Amino acid sequence: MGRNNTLPNDFTVGYYLSDSKINKLKWNLFVDMCKEKYNINVVPIDMNKDINSINTRPYHVIIDKLTDELGDLDNPSNKQKVDYIQSLIDKFPSIVEVDPLESQKPVLSRDTLTKLLDKLNDVSPELNIKNPKFVLVPEDYNNNDYNQLLKDANIKFPVVCKTIKACGSKESHYMGIVFNEKDIHQFKQPMLIQEFINHNAIIYKVFAIGDFIQVVHRKSIRNMNENENELIKFDSQKPFPTSLLPTDGQELKIEMPSKSTLSVISKDIQKNLDISLFGFDVIVDCETKKLAVVDINYFPTFSGVDDFYTLLIEHVINVYKRKSSV
Repeated sequence: MGRNNTLPNDFTVGYYLSDSKINKLKWNLFVDMCKEKYNINVVPIDMNKDINSINTRPYHVIIDKLTDELGDLDNPSNKQKVDYIQSLIDKFPSIVEVDPLESQKPVLSRDTLTKLLDKLNDVSPELNIKNPKFVLVPEDYNNNDYNQLLKDANIKFPVVCKTIKACGSKESHYMGIVFNEKDIHQFKQPMLIQEFINHNAIIYKVFAIGDFIQVVHRKSIRNMNENENELIKFDSQKPFPTSLLPTDGQELKIEMPSKSTLSVISKDIQKNLDISLFGFDVIVDCETKKLAVVDINYFPTFSGVDDFYTLLIEHVINVYKRKSSV
């Protein structure tokens, strides 16, 4: 392990990540490792520096996560950060973005993501993928009755209701499991209504760093039955309420999806979204045993990924070599 001799002597990686992301990733350990083992400088992008005063390319590569900022450009601070990065790229087009800003935008919308994931249903049948049925409700939909909408999409209760916006606001993480038409009215349009798939309270979180993937399993939402009738609201960024958890003593059966199937899914996401640092959530239908991909997250915390720092910097080097040689 060590510095690649084909890299420039002053090889520098600029980054912009939120303070909370830096803390969760223990980013300072990554910065130190890059310097000590690779002699690579990893430095924060100085958003206060006048771009007009920068005469030479300040970074060879940029790593950034701006999904929250892109999701709320009405906030002047967010717009300033996005504009700064874009201006930097415009002035120094030889800077390599690991995942470009344009590629981060589709992750903001459940509309885009759900349609993308729906296409996975058309891949080879032996992969055993069947993603949830869904309906997208536009803001101007006459919502006197959602029953016909669900009937047309062949969706039965219970369902999951979510905002179309996947990040950039607190509301984007609020969702609910709904057992009747009346309670759907508690959610604002535009929204995504998705069938709920019982999956024995296990979710498989797949982390992708380029071609590398690692799978970890976590406890998830308990199985629901159609005889229930009480709306369950929750924030997906916080611990689940007890009403969503499996009962004590319930045996959680691990049915780890095959790595080859998950690799196909990962490559499909990369091809369609042009991102390389992401995670996606997979559940296994407890009746049909088919896989369902229920979420994609750009640049998650990669919790549980072995040797994450080495994998990340090796990926950054590979992206730089590939893109700078084009």
